[in-house]
Amino acid sequence: MERGDAMACGDCRDAISARLDGEDLPGESEQVDAHVAGCAECRAFAERAARVTRLTRTRAVEQVPDLAAAVLAAAPPVRARRADAVRLALGGVGIGQFALAVSGVVAGAGHHGAIELAGASAAHFSHESSAWNVALAVGFLWAAAGGARAAGLVPVVGAFVGVLGALSLVDLLGGRVDPARLLTHGLVLAGFVLLVVLRRLSGDGGGGAGRDTAGSDRTGPAQPWTSRWTGPSPETGGGPAPTARRRAA
Repeated sequence: MERGDAMACGDCRDAISARLDGEDLPGESEQVDAHVAGCAECRAFAERAARVTRLTRTRAVEQVPDLAAAVLAAAPPVRARRADAVRLALGGVGIGQFALAVSGVVAGAGHHGAIELAGASAAHFSHESSAWNVALAVGFLWAAAGGARAAGLVPVVGAFVGVLGALSLVDLLGGRVDPARLLTHGLVLAGFVLLVVLRRLSGDGGGGAGRDTAGSDRTGPAQPWTSRWTGPSPETGGGPAPTARRRAA
């Protein structure tokens, strides 16, 4: 409908579309508002144009399958691969420690002399040492198989390695031990180092699960759909998609 004011309806509607596109001319907004205030048809056109603008700027977010778990399963983290390598080495140390225990039992069986110390023969001392070596072997193998936390073994094995190292040094300086004998202690030392490394790689601090799942379960369940604006709203002066004006018209 044409009016007797300064702006015709056709020019007003073009100006409304331009305003929604963010292309309105300076000083044109006042003329458009004055015309729309007195023209019901142009006012209805402005409402339809704003509604089309909002519809063209929103769309439902498409659901996509969550492939995070599959990707992580197909490509294990570097830390996990390193931990597996350390467990394998720790298993080898456990087997070696068990072999050392067996050799100690065999060696103790050959001592038939009357040498005694603190009420025990040399054979019994050899058996006591073999029993401890078997316990170490079981601990190393159990940790290597994942059946126990490395953190629980570190203090015990660490204390044994520390005391054994100090006493071995004293005996070596006093000429009471063959240096070749000390080489057999290298297994328990290697096992202790591997336990410490495994504890760090697995994040096992002994007080909880330890391993961060990189944000898993930190957000709520995925919603079936949600709306997303693809641009500023018409009320803020931003323009719609290029097809908005044609749809409104």
